[in-house]
Amino acid sequence: MSPFQDLGPLLWPVIVLMWVIVSMRSRAAMYRRWRMHPQPGQRRPGVPGPVAPGASLRTRWSAAKERYAKVAGEYGAYESDPLQVLRLPALADPAVPSTGRFIDTFHEAMALHTDEFPPEQMARQFVQAAGNAVQAWEAAKEAAEKLRASRFTAEERALIAQGIKLLELAEGGSTPAEQEAAFAAARGVLAKLERSAGARLDWRVPRVARQRIERSGKPRLEP
Repeated sequence: MSPFQDLGPLLWPVIVLMWVIVSMRSRAAMYRRWRMHPQPGQRRPGVPGPVAPGASLRTRWSAAKERYAKVAGEYGAYESDPLQVLRLPALADPAVPSTGRFIDTFHEAMALHTDEFPPEQMARQFVQAAGNAVQAWEAAKEAAEKLRASRFTAEERALIAQGIKLLELAEGGSTPAEQEAAFAAARGVLAKLERSAGARLDWRVPRVARQRIERSGKPRLEP
């Protein structure tokens, strides 16, 4: 008789316990992988989900409104942030093909946007226009990331880099005097950049971003 046969009753509970531990770890690993990848029918917060095939026109219109609002919010945030304008200047240049296409599709969707559900023909047009604007916005952002400041001369790129540093300094200034000095210098740099680039490119700092630079750092007037 093998000496291990007498140990059988003692080893069996140990083997079962080891199997349970391995099984639990395997299931935990599978669950973690499942959570890392979006599942069908799920979507990340803030990202409009896909519309089911055969959905009603009102449902598709509502989903299109969500997508349009998301693009409008991102575009508005870009145009009001001078730092983003300098980091991705191609998004402010309608002569860049991808930016020009986005502006055209966005304005088309804007013209068809309504708060309440419109007549069916107009609703269908808005669904299509909103989809076009979303695709054009993603393409414009991707192109701007690749282009960066490549359309500018070496001197203009130096001005862009200087403007970014000044705006970062202004936002992190410890005193109002430091902030105002940095904003004032940034305004001068951007004015020089626009004069130089404007002779060749259809590029300007968006009005909202310009107003933010002009108003930021200045002391408030007494009432």
